[in-house]
Amino acid sequence: MTTYIEKITEPLSQWYQQSSIHAFMVWWTTEMKAMVPSQYQAKLFPRSLSVFVTDAEAGDDAVQLWQQEGHEMSTLTCDDTVADKEWWHQLNHYLGTAEQTTEVTCLLPEAKVLIREVALPVAVYNEVESVLQFELDKYIPFKADEVVFSCDKGEVVEGSEKFPVTLTAIKQDELNTLVSLFEAKGVQLSGIDVNCGDAQQPQAMGVNLLPKEVRKKKDWTQIKWNAGLSAVAIALLWFVMFSSLENKQAKIESLEAQVTELRKDARRAKLIENQLNESIQAANFLGNLKKNTPSRLLMFSELTQKVPMNTFLTRVMIDNERLEVVGESVNANALIPILNQSALWYEPAIIGNVTQNPRTGKEKFTIRSDFKPADAEEAGNES
Repeated sequence: MTTYIEKITEPLSQWYQQSSIHAFMVWWTTEMKAMVPSQYQAKLFPRSLSVFVTDAEAGDDAVQLWQQEGHEMSTLTCDDTVADKEWWHQLNHYLGTAEQTTEVTCLLPEAKVLIREVALPVAVYNEVESVLQFELDKYIPFKADEVVFSCDKGEVVEGSEKFPVTLTAIKQDELNTLVSLFEAKGVQLSGIDVNCGDAQQPQAMGVNLLPKEVRKKKDWTQIKWNAGLSAVAIALLWFVMFSSLENKQAKIESLEAQVTELRKDARRAKLIENQLNESIQAANFLGNLKKNTPSRLLMFSELTQKVPMNTFLTRVMIDNERLEVVGESVNANALIPILNQSALWYEPAIIGNVTQNPRTGKEKFTIRSDFKPADAEEAGNES
C-alpha cells in the first residue's frame, strides 16, 4: 500500500517543489508568519526539525549530534538525565520527547562518497534515475550493482539542450555496514546525506543515499485519523442535511394537507353561502311579489269606486303585470280618463274595437292597463 502511494506522491512532490505554486506558498506562509504575534508563531507555524549524525563511521566517541530548524544548524541539546549516556540513548530519548516530527539523517564526509557532475538531455528530465541506472558505468569506475547512487537535478536553462545533474555514489558494502551500525543502535534512519561543511559547522548536500526500502516509513496515522474524522464529519453533515430535508418535506406535506382541508372548508362555505342566498331569495319571493303586485282588493275597490253607475263589467283579468277588464258602458271612451286617475295602474287603453250591444244599446269595450312600479305606487300613496 505504502509503495503504491509513494509511486504516486513522489513525482507529484518533485513537481510541486519545482513549481511556482510552491514558491508562492513559501512566500505566502512567510507573510502569514509576519502578521502573527511572535508568541504564537511557534504553535501556529511549527518549523521542520531534522537531526543529523556526523562521524558515525569513526566510532562511538567521535559521533556528534546536530539539529536543524529551518536553515539553522546547531548542536543537539539533550536532557540532563541522559547527558552521560551513549549518543544513541540521547538521540532516542530526544526523538521520543520531541513534539515535532523529526527525521534522522547520517552525514558522511565527502571522502566516503564519489561525486560527479554530469550533463543529461532535457528530454530525460523526469527520468534521470532510470537513465543513470543504465549509464552509470560511464561516469564512475564501479559497476552499477556495486554502488548505491543518488542524484540532484540542477536548473534547466532556457534554450539549452542539457541540464546539470550532481551524481553521488557510495559503495554498497560500505552503505550496508553503516546501515547495520544504526540498526544495532536501535536508530531508524530517514536518509544518508553528504556533509558539505566542516566538523564545526556541518551542512547537508541534499541527497539521500539510503535505499527506499530501509528508510523510515512515513507515519500515515495522522493522515488516516484526519481522513477518518473528515469522513465522519461528512457523514454527520449528510445526516444533518438529510434530516433537515426530511423535516422540511414532512412540514410541506403537513401544510399541503392543511391547505387541502382549508380549501374543502372554503368550498363547503361557498356552497352554504349559495344555499343561504337561495333560501333568502326564496324567503323574499312572496314579500317581493306582495310588494311589487298591487292588492287585488285595492284594485276591485278602485274599480268599484271609479266605474260610473251606467257601466258594468262582465270580466276582470289580473296577471303579474297588467289588468284587463271587459264590460259595457254608455260611453266607453269616457272611462279612460277616469281609470287613469287611479294610483294602481297607468296608461289604460281600449284594446280592439268598441261595438254596440243592440239589445241594451251600450258600447262593449275591453280596457287594458299596466301596473305602476312599486316606487311609483309608493310615491303616489305618499302624495
